[in-house]
Amino acid sequence: MAKILLVDDDESTLRLVYAMLVSGGHTVETATNGQEAMDILKERHVAVVVTDLRMPTVNGLRLIRELRSAGDTVPIVAISGANRDQLLLAQDYGANAALVKPVDRKELLKVVRMALDDTRDAWSNAWIHPEFGSVGER
Repeated sequence: MAKILLVDDDESTLRLVYAMLVSGGHTVETATNGQEAMDILKERHVAVVVTDLRMPTVNGLRLIRELRSAGDTVPIVAISGANRDQLLLAQDYGANAALVKPVDRKELLKVVRMALDDTRDAWSNAWIHPEFGSVGER
């Protein structure tokens, strides 16, 4: 279906989310921090970026901010098990959606499908969170 860049420094989460995305028919490239992701994005086009927020070197919030500051409109899905406020901040920085870890396969694939089907403007207020319901206005 689509090429997705998955960014996470935790090896077990990386493997798990990778398997979820591949099971949904996607091609997945991985990076272990935001700097590695930015380097990959300079070289290759991806349809969606799925990124953790807490990582060494360049964290996910900075990755999102850098991409949006550069005018990149690639859809971004933020994932984090840490602080829910960081997920809200990620959306403020330009993430299209946010998911709490552990990530639910069905919700992840739903968000990725939305990212592939819609433009950034069409769902700029989308918020995905298991506790607040599925897709809807923040």
